[in-house]
Amino acid sequence: MAAVEKLAVDTRRIPERERIDAWQQILCDIGGPIQVDPIAGEPFMGELKLVRRGAIAFYDMCYSGMRLWRRPVDVARMDKEMFALSLTQPFCSLRVERGGQALELQGGRSYLFDHAAPYRTEPPSAYKTRSIAFPSSLLRRRVRELRPFYALTDCVASTGGLELVNVFAQHLAQGAATWSDDEVDTLSGQLLDLLALFLGTGDWAVAGSEPPMRAAHRQRALEHIRRHARDPELTPARVAQACGISLGYLNEVFRGHGAGVEDTIFDERLEAARRLLSDARRRRVAIQTLAYEAGFNDPSHFSRRFKRRFGVTPGEWRAEASSAKATH
Repeated sequence: MAAVEKLAVDTRRIPERERIDAWQQILCDIGGPIQVDPIAGEPFMGELKLVRRGAIAFYDMCYSGMRLWRRPVDVARMDKEMFALSLTQPFCSLRVERGGQALELQGGRSYLFDHAAPYRTEPPSAYKTRSIAFPSSLLRRRVRELRPFYALTDCVASTGGLELVNVFAQHLAQGAATWSDDEVDTLSGQLLDLLALFLGTGDWAVAGSEPPMRAAHRQRALEHIRRHARDPELTPARVAQACGISLGYLNEVFRGHGAGVEDTIFDERLEAARRLLSDARRRRVAIQTLAYEAGFNDPSHFSRRFKRRFGVTPGEWRAEASSAKATH
Protein backbone atom coordinates (compact mmCIF):
# COMPACT_ATOMS: atom_id res chain seq x y z
CA MET A 1 0.00 0.00 0.00
CA ALA A 2 1.28 3.47 -0.87
CA ALA A 3 2.21 5.81 1.98
CA VAL A 4 -0.75 7.30 3.83
CA GLU A 5 -0.36 10.94 4.84
CA LYS A 6 -1.85 11.73 8.25
CA LEU A 7 -2.11 14.98 10.16
CA ALA A 8 -3.70 15.81 13.52
CA VAL A 9 -3.77 19.37 14.87
CA ASP A 10 -5.40 20.95 17.90
CA THR A 11 -4.65 24.67 18.32
CA ARG A 12 -5.32 24.40 22.06
CA ARG A 13 -1.98 22.59 22.28
CA ILE A 14 -0.15 25.40 20.48
CA PRO A 15 1.19 28.41 22.42
CA GLU A 16 -1.48 31.10 22.33
CA ARG A 17 0.64 33.72 20.56
CA GLU A 18 1.37 31.24 17.73
CA ARG A 19 -2.09 29.74 17.26
CA ILE A 20 -3.52 31.99 14.57
CA ASP A 21 -0.48 31.91 12.30
CA ALA A 22 0.01 28.17 12.80
CA TRP A 23 -3.63 27.39 12.01
CA GLN A 24 -3.60 29.58 8.90
CA GLN A 25 -0.44 27.89 7.64
CA ILE A 26 -1.95 24.44 8.16
CA LEU A 27 -5.10 25.38 6.22
CA CYS A 28 -3.00 26.87 3.43
CA ASP A 29 -0.87 23.74 3.22
CA ILE A 30 -3.81 21.39 2.85
CA GLY A 31 -6.24 23.51 0.78
CA GLY A 32 -4.45 26.48 -0.72
CA PRO A 33 -4.16 30.17 0.30
CA ILE A 34 -6.81 31.32 2.78
CA GLN A 35 -7.14 34.05 5.40
CA VAL A 36 -7.96 33.47 9.07
CA ASP A 37 -9.73 36.36 10.78
CA PRO A 38 -10.15 35.95 14.57
CA ILE A 39 -13.46 37.15 16.02
CA ALA A 40 -12.84 39.58 18.85
CA GLY A 41 -14.00 38.40 22.25
CA GLU A 42 -14.49 34.78 21.22
CA PRO A 43 -12.14 31.88 22.10
CA PHE A 44 -10.06 30.83 19.10
CA MET A 45 -10.06 27.07 18.46
CA GLY A 46 -9.26 24.87 15.51
CA GLU A 47 -9.03 21.08 15.36
CA LEU A 48 -8.21 19.01 12.30
CA LYS A 49 -7.67 15.32 11.55
CA LEU A 50 -6.55 14.61 8.00
CA VAL A 51 -5.90 11.44 6.00
CA ARG A 52 -4.66 11.88 2.44
CA ARG A 53 -4.76 9.02 -0.03
CA GLY A 54 -3.24 10.13 -3.31
CA ALA A 55 -5.34 12.97 -4.72
CA ILE A 56 -8.19 12.42 -2.23
CA ALA A 57 -8.19 14.09 1.20
CA PHE A 58 -10.43 13.01 4.07
CA TYR A 59 -10.66 15.34 7.02
CA ASP A 60 -12.65 16.09 10.13
CA MET A 61 -12.51 19.74 11.15
CA CYS A 62 -13.94 21.78 13.98
CA TYR A 63 -13.38 25.49 14.48
CA SER A 64 -14.78 28.51 16.32
CA GLY A 65 -13.84 32.08 17.11
CA MET A 66 -12.72 32.85 13.56
CA ARG A 67 -13.85 33.68 10.06
CA LEU A 68 -12.25 31.89 7.13
CA TRP A 69 -11.86 34.04 4.05
CA ARG A 70 -10.66 33.09 0.58
CA ARG A 71 -10.18 36.25 -1.48
CA PRO A 72 -10.06 36.45 -5.29
CA VAL A 73 -6.32 37.01 -5.01
CA ASP A 74 -6.03 33.78 -2.97
CA VAL A 75 -7.97 31.88 -5.63
CA ALA A 76 -5.53 33.17 -8.25
CA ARG A 77 -2.64 31.68 -6.29
CA MET A 78 -4.14 28.20 -6.04
CA ASP A 79 -2.33 25.60 -8.13
CA LYS A 80 -5.27 23.18 -8.32
CA GLU A 81 -9.04 23.28 -8.21
CA MET A 82 -10.66 21.12 -5.55
CA PHE A 83 -14.25 20.23 -4.78
CA ALA A 84 -15.27 19.11 -1.30
CA LEU A 85 -18.24 17.09 -0.11
CA SER A 86 -18.99 18.40 3.37
CA LEU A 87 -21.11 16.41 5.81
CA THR A 88 -21.99 18.90 8.54
CA GLN A 89 -22.42 17.48 12.01
CA PRO A 90 -25.76 17.85 13.85
CA PHE A 91 -26.50 20.89 16.01
CA CYS A 92 -24.09 23.26 14.29
CA SER A 93 -24.40 25.80 11.49
CA LEU A 94 -22.23 28.06 9.36
CA ARG A 95 -22.88 31.35 7.61
CA VAL A 96 -21.22 31.58 4.20
CA GLU A 97 -20.93 34.44 1.73
CA ARG A 98 -20.02 33.44 -1.81
CA GLY A 99 -20.94 34.64 -5.27
CA GLY A 100 -22.79 37.61 -3.81
CA GLN A 101 -25.12 35.33 -1.85
CA ALA A 102 -25.52 34.78 1.88
CA LEU A 103 -26.00 31.09 2.69
CA GLU A 104 -26.57 29.18 5.91
CA LEU A 105 -25.20 25.65 6.10
CA GLN A 106 -27.36 23.69 8.50
CA GLY A 107 -26.23 20.90 10.79
CA GLY A 108 -26.82 17.33 9.71
CA ARG A 109 -26.93 18.21 6.00
CA SER A 110 -24.55 17.70 3.08
CA TYR A 111 -23.03 20.25 0.73
CA LEU A 112 -20.73 20.13 -2.27
CA PHE A 113 -18.69 23.16 -3.20
CA ASP A 114 -15.76 24.40 -5.22
CA HIS A 115 -12.87 25.47 -2.96
CA ALA A 116 -11.30 27.47 -5.81
CA ALA A 117 -13.81 30.32 -5.51
CA PRO A 118 -13.94 33.39 -3.26
CA TYR A 119 -15.94 32.92 -0.05
CA ARG A 120 -16.13 33.94 3.58
CA THR A 121 -17.40 31.85 6.50
CA GLU A 122 -18.51 32.74 10.01
CA PRO A 123 -19.64 30.10 12.52
CA PRO A 124 -22.23 31.30 15.09
CA SER A 125 -20.72 28.66 17.39
CA ALA A 126 -18.32 25.72 17.03
CA TYR A 127 -18.70 24.35 13.50
CA LYS A 128 -17.84 20.71 12.86
CA THR A 129 -17.76 18.89 9.56
CA ARG A 130 -16.46 15.72 7.92
CA SER A 131 -15.28 16.37 4.38
CA ILE A 132 -13.92 14.54 1.36
CA ALA A 133 -11.94 16.74 -1.02
CA PHE A 134 -10.92 15.73 -4.52
CA PRO A 135 -9.65 17.38 -7.72
CA SER A 136 -12.53 18.94 -9.60
CA SER A 137 -11.31 17.21 -12.76
CA LEU A 138 -12.50 13.88 -11.32
CA LEU A 139 -16.05 15.22 -11.11
CA ARG A 140 -15.90 17.19 -14.35
CA ARG A 141 -15.19 13.95 -16.20
CA ARG A 142 -18.61 12.82 -15.03
CA VAL A 143 -20.50 16.13 -14.84
CA ARG A 144 -19.70 18.84 -17.35
CA GLU A 145 -22.01 21.60 -16.11
CA LEU A 146 -20.75 21.93 -12.55
CA ARG A 147 -21.98 24.79 -10.40
CA PRO A 148 -19.70 26.11 -7.63
CA PHE A 149 -22.11 25.17 -4.82
CA TYR A 150 -24.75 22.52 -4.17
CA ALA A 151 -27.00 21.78 -1.21
CA LEU A 152 -27.61 18.09 -1.74
CA THR A 153 -31.08 18.31 -0.22
CA ASP A 154 -31.99 20.51 -3.21
CA CYS A 155 -30.46 18.15 -5.77
CA VAL A 156 -31.50 14.69 -4.62
CA ALA A 157 -35.22 14.16 -5.05
CA SER A 158 -35.60 11.13 -2.77
CA THR A 159 -34.75 10.71 0.89
CA GLY A 160 -33.33 7.29 0.05
CA GLY A 161 -30.96 8.76 -2.52
CA LEU A 162 -29.69 11.39 -0.10
CA GLU A 163 -29.16 8.80 2.62
CA LEU A 164 -27.28 6.60 0.16
CA VAL A 165 -24.79 9.39 -0.62
CA ASN A 166 -24.33 10.29 3.05
CA VAL A 167 -23.88 6.73 4.34
CA PHE A 168 -21.51 5.82 1.50
CA ALA A 169 -19.41 8.95 2.09
CA GLN A 170 -19.27 8.35 5.86
CA HIS A 171 -18.26 4.73 5.34
CA LEU A 172 -15.52 5.71 2.90
CA ALA A 173 -14.15 8.44 5.19
CA GLN A 174 -14.16 6.27 8.31
CA GLY A 175 -11.96 3.65 6.62
CA ALA A 176 -9.74 6.12 4.78
CA ALA A 177 -6.59 5.14 6.63
CA THR A 178 -7.09 1.37 6.28
CA TRP A 179 -8.54 0.80 2.81
CA SER A 180 -6.10 -0.66 0.28
CA ASP A 181 -5.07 1.55 -2.64
CA ASP A 182 -7.39 -0.35 -4.98
CA GLU A 183 -10.26 -0.06 -2.50
CA VAL A 184 -9.75 3.70 -2.15
CA ASP A 185 -9.69 4.14 -5.94
CA THR A 186 -12.77 1.98 -6.46
CA LEU A 187 -14.85 3.39 -3.61
CA SER A 188 -13.91 7.01 -4.39
CA GLY A 189 -14.89 6.44 -8.00
CA GLN A 190 -18.23 4.99 -6.90
CA LEU A 191 -18.89 8.00 -4.66
CA LEU A 192 -18.18 10.35 -7.57
CA ASP A 193 -20.49 8.28 -9.77
CA LEU A 194 -23.24 8.66 -7.16
CA LEU A 195 -22.75 12.42 -7.03
CA ALA A 196 -22.75 12.60 -10.82
CA LEU A 197 -26.00 10.66 -10.96
CA PHE A 198 -27.78 13.38 -8.99
CA LEU A 199 -25.83 16.48 -9.99
CA GLY A 200 -25.00 16.04 -13.63
CA THR A 201 -28.15 14.50 -14.90
CA GLY A 202 -30.81 15.92 -12.60
CA ASP A 203 -33.93 14.43 -11.09
CA TRP A 204 -35.18 13.23 -14.46
CA ALA A 205 -32.25 10.81 -14.61
CA VAL A 206 -33.29 9.21 -11.35
CA ALA A 207 -36.70 8.72 -12.84
CA GLY A 208 -35.11 7.46 -16.04
CA SER A 209 -37.13 9.80 -18.23
CA GLU A 210 -34.43 11.19 -20.55
CA PRO A 211 -34.00 9.18 -23.74
CA PRO A 212 -30.51 7.60 -23.95
CA MET A 213 -30.03 9.01 -27.47
CA ARG A 214 -30.48 12.55 -26.21
CA ALA A 215 -27.87 12.03 -23.47
CA ALA A 216 -25.50 10.46 -26.00
CA HIS A 217 -25.80 13.47 -28.33
CA ARG A 218 -25.00 15.84 -25.48
CA GLN A 219 -21.98 13.81 -24.39
CA ARG A 220 -20.64 13.66 -27.95
CA ALA A 221 -21.08 17.43 -28.27
CA LEU A 222 -19.22 18.02 -24.99
CA GLU A 223 -16.32 15.87 -26.12
CA HIS A 224 -16.11 17.76 -29.42
CA ILE A 225 -16.11 21.10 -27.58
CA ARG A 226 -13.33 19.99 -25.24
CA ARG A 227 -11.15 18.88 -28.14
CA HIS A 228 -11.71 21.97 -30.29
CA ALA A 229 -12.48 24.84 -27.89
CA ARG A 230 -9.23 26.64 -28.72
CA ASP A 231 -10.26 26.86 -32.36
CA PRO A 232 -11.60 30.44 -32.71
CA GLU A 233 -13.91 29.26 -35.48
CA LEU A 234 -15.75 26.84 -33.20
CA THR A 235 -19.39 27.88 -32.82
CA PRO A 236 -22.56 26.08 -31.72
CA ALA A 237 -23.47 25.65 -35.39
CA ARG A 238 -20.16 23.92 -36.09
CA VAL A 239 -20.58 21.67 -33.07
CA ALA A 240 -24.01 20.66 -34.33
CA GLN A 241 -22.61 19.99 -37.79
CA ALA A 242 -19.78 17.86 -36.36
CA CYS A 243 -22.29 15.81 -34.35
CA GLY A 244 -24.68 15.38 -37.27
CA ILE A 245 -27.63 17.10 -35.59
CA SER A 246 -29.46 20.39 -36.10
CA LEU A 247 -28.51 23.50 -34.14
CA GLY A 248 -32.00 23.62 -32.64
CA TYR A 249 -31.74 20.06 -31.37
CA LEU A 250 -28.25 20.72 -29.99
CA ASN A 251 -29.57 23.66 -27.97
CA GLU A 252 -32.44 21.48 -26.80
CA VAL A 253 -30.23 18.68 -25.43
CA PHE A 254 -28.20 21.26 -23.47
CA ARG A 255 -31.29 22.96 -22.03
CA GLY A 256 -31.72 22.34 -18.31
CA HIS A 257 -28.10 21.27 -17.81
CA GLY A 258 -26.48 24.48 -16.59
CA ALA A 259 -24.48 26.26 -19.28
CA GLY A 260 -25.77 26.38 -22.84
CA VAL A 261 -23.68 25.43 -25.86
CA GLU A 262 -22.05 28.83 -26.40
CA ASP A 263 -21.27 29.33 -22.69
CA THR A 264 -19.79 25.82 -22.57
CA ILE A 265 -17.41 26.73 -25.41
CA PHE A 266 -16.36 29.90 -23.59
CA ASP A 267 -15.92 28.01 -20.30
CA GLU A 268 -13.50 25.61 -21.97
CA ARG A 269 -11.58 28.54 -23.49
CA LEU A 270 -11.37 30.24 -20.10
CA GLU A 271 -9.91 27.08 -18.56
CA ALA A 272 -7.34 26.94 -21.37
CA ALA A 273 -6.47 30.60 -20.80
CA ARG A 274 -6.11 30.06 -17.06
CA ARG A 275 -3.63 27.26 -17.66
CA LEU A 276 -1.65 29.38 -20.12
CA LEU A 277 -1.51 32.32 -17.69
CA SER A 278 -0.25 30.01 -14.93
CA ASP A 279 2.51 28.53 -17.11
CA ALA A 280 5.85 30.01 -16.07
CA ARG A 281 7.25 29.25 -19.52
CA ARG A 282 4.73 31.67 -21.05
CA ARG A 283 5.09 34.52 -18.57
CA ARG A 284 6.69 36.83 -21.14
CA VAL A 285 3.98 36.20 -23.73
CA ALA A 286 1.46 39.03 -24.00
CA ILE A 287 -1.91 38.29 -22.37
CA GLN A 288 -3.62 39.29 -25.61
CA THR A 289 -1.63 36.61 -27.45
CA LEU A 290 -2.62 33.97 -24.88
CA ALA A 291 -6.25 35.01 -25.25
CA TYR A 292 -6.01 34.35 -28.97
CA GLU A 293 -4.32 31.00 -28.33
CA ALA A 294 -7.19 30.01 -26.04
CA GLY A 295 -9.66 30.67 -28.85
CA PHE A 296 -10.88 34.20 -28.10
CA ASN A 297 -11.18 36.73 -30.92
CA ASP A 298 -11.65 39.81 -28.75
CA PRO A 299 -9.21 40.49 -25.85
CA SER A 300 -11.69 42.84 -24.15
CA HIS A 301 -14.41 40.21 -24.26
CA PHE A 302 -11.90 37.70 -22.89
CA SER A 303 -10.95 39.98 -19.97
CA ARG A 304 -14.57 40.57 -19.00
CA ARG A 305 -15.44 36.89 -19.08
CA PHE A 306 -12.25 35.93 -17.21
CA LYS A 307 -12.92 38.33 -14.34
CA ARG A 308 -16.55 37.23 -14.12
CA ARG A 309 -15.47 33.58 -13.93
CA PHE A 310 -12.42 33.80 -11.64
CA GLY A 311 -12.94 37.06 -9.73
CA VAL A 312 -9.68 38.66 -10.89
CA THR A 313 -8.36 40.09 -14.15
CA PRO A 314 -6.06 37.98 -16.36
CA GLY A 315 -3.14 40.21 -15.36
CA GLU A 316 -3.87 39.79 -11.67
CA TRP A 317 -4.16 36.02 -12.10
CA ARG A 318 -0.77 35.86 -13.84
CA ALA A 319 0.89 38.09 -11.24
CA GLU A 320 -0.42 36.03 -8.34
CA ALA A 321 0.45 32.73 -10.04
CA SER A 322 4.01 33.99 -10.62
CA SER A 323 4.28 35.23 -7.04
CA ALA A 324 3.05 31.91 -5.67
CA LYS A 325 5.61 29.95 -7.69
CA ALA A 326 8.40 32.31 -6.62
CA THR A 327 7.70 31.66 -2.93
CA HIS A 328 7.98 27.86 -3.30
